[in-house]
Amino acid sequence: MCSHAHFAAPGTAVFAAALVIADLFAADAFAHHSVPVNFDTSREISVTGVLAEIKWLNPHSHFRMDVTGDDGSTVEWLVEMGAINTMRRAGFETDRFTLGQLVTITGWPGRRDRVVYLNRALIEDGTELLCIGARCNLTEEE
Repeated sequence: MCSHAHFAAPGTAVFAAALVIADLFAADAFAHHSVPVNFDTSREISVTGVLAEIKWLNPHSHFRMDVTGDDGSTVEWLVEMGAINTMRRAGFETDRFTLGQLVTITGWPGRRDRVVYLNRALIEDGTELLCIGARCNLTEEE
């Protein structure tokens, strides 16, 4: 009987440790993907720059843009957005973007410097594409 208790305790400790570790990974994953944690959704900013990188990925797509600062220097901005699968299903026109293209991105500022979450993209030909969360290609009235 005593030896049974001896074997149960280590198994319980391993199980408890596994739960704690799983909880830590889950919290980290949730924080990484949580828009309100990483972006200030109470306001919007606009950034104009040249697309230097386009990555259509899951769980998050992104652009890297070269933006000319007030002093004439070039700084890199990261534009984050939703998963490519979600954006395509919602009708977001990913094929409208090309490297070297001038784009104005309006969206929620990141809690880190030079990061913005895409809500609206104005392409140099005048085309405006909207994508607020999973709702892409909306009109302002919606």
